[in-house]
Parts: sequence; structure tokens; C-alpha cells
Amino acid sequence: MTSAALILAEGEHHSEHAMTLPFADFWFGVIALALFMALLAITFAFRNTAAKLSHGGVNDASHGSHSSPGSGH
Repeated sequence: MTSAALILAEGEHHSEHAMTLPFADFWFGVIALALFMALLAITFAFRNTAAKLSHGGVNDASHGSHSSPGSGH
């Protein structure tokens, strides 16, 4: 037998015991897109957080001041 005939015969054998997907392949893409959009929304919610934390919190002694605390201005 040629290799093409062997592949065809093997494909027919496996198709009887093949596992089916739980839903249509279209929905895998929809779910993936929704998941990535949710992750994007979470990431977008934390935008500019590092810049806010690098300047100190509300309890910082220099809050509201544009000069450093020890400059004497």
C-alpha cells in the first residue's frame, strides 16, 4: 500500500473514536476574545499606578509642596 492509502485508512479508523468539541469552533474564538478584552480592562484600570506611587502617598510630609522639605523655602 502506498503511504497515502495508509494515512487514509488510519484516518478512517481514528474518526470513529475521535473526541468531539463541547461546542462549535466559532465560540472558542469568541471566548478567547472576551477573555483578552477582560484582561485588557483590568490592565487599563491600573494605568499610571507606578507614577502615583513613586511620588509618595497622601501621608507624605511634602504633600502639596513643590519644594523639598529641607530646602528652607
